Amino acid sequence: MERKKVIKEMIGDSPALRKLREEIGKVAKTKTTVLVRGESGTGKELVAKAIHELSPRAKQPFIKVNCAALTETLLESELFGHEKGAFTSAFNSRKGRFEAADKGTLFLDEIGEISASFQAKLLRVLQEQEFERLGSNHTIKVDVRVITATNRDLEKAVRSNEFREDLYYRINVVPLRVPALRERRGDIPLLAAEFLKNFNAENDRTLTFTPEAIEALMNCDFPGNIRELENCVHRTAVLATGPSILRTHLACCVGQCFAKALWKDGPCKIAQQPEPTPSTEASAAVAVPPVGSGQAPVGPAAAAHLNGRRVPDADTVIAAMEKCGWVQAKAARLLGLTPRQIGYVLRKYGVKIKRL
Repeated sequence: MERKKVIKEMIGDSPALRKLREEIGKVAKTKTTVLVRGESGTGKELVAKAIHELSPRAKQPFIKVNCAALTETLLESELFGHEKGAFTSAFNSRKGRFEAADKGTLFLDEIGEISASFQAKLLRVLQEQEFERLGSNHTIKVDVRVITATNRDLEKAVRSNEFREDLYYRINVVPLRVPALRERRGDIPLLAAEFLKNFNAENDRTLTFTPEAIEALMNCDFPGNIRELENCVHRTAVLATGPSILRTHLACCVGQCFAKALWKDGPCKIAQQPEPTPSTEASAAVAVPPVGSGQAPVGPAAAAHLNGRRVPDADTVIAAMEKCGWVQAKAARLLGLTPRQIGYVLRKYGVKIKRL
């Protein structure tokens, strides 16, 4: 099976992603234990699956366990299995995940969340490839490749005695770092297009992004990474009424990506304008067109309120507000507007004033 087919879900062609693909291809051929590291939402499970699918174990089971979702007792039963009567609700014997993954791959997500006492039990299995079910003295031997993942600073956890040093070295044989989405912005258009394509297929829609919307997405930091981008696209598509998604539709980015795009070249991106006079404010207040209509101000006040310039859209106003600490008077002076005009734009888009 060709590698491109196997890891087709890893969408993108950025240098960071190409490097990760190369590393996956190398470690997949071995039996080495791998620690996948990266922020939440970067796709660590996808990396683990790719390693499995490219390995000699590809035809064997790939089993995932989220260590953070289970208590210590449940996690022990989940991984090692139990015999009938091992505890109150153990009405039948049950194989654990290690047995289920025999000859295959076991992916332990959120490995940094397991308790200190369970760390010792896990260490033994990783070292000896053997264990006992709960309620049994019979030792079971398995052949399992273990891949772990975490978004925690395990080195810090080791120093603070929250994570066993010997277990750390056991799982950290080959570390693979999954880049954050902000480190591979060039992949955002491809990812967003894929998410929108999936939405269209599931909902019988034909939505598309405008170039400005894609540019806006590329200027977002997305602290939640790919998961946040997918949610952003889905949420925007659900609420979209026209055939295209505009940048002003991207509520997930308002106040973040537009501000970054506006200020990337420094504060001179928006020229300082003279403070409007009271008479200008009064006449301009009735000349502001609906935000996002693309129309210039009309009527006798049009030339007076901005010296002939169009009223900035919501994105520009929000960016100015961010720059000025959400003080309307300062943002108004920066843009050459009145506080009333800025207030109009903010109300139009339902943006509440931040109290810093």
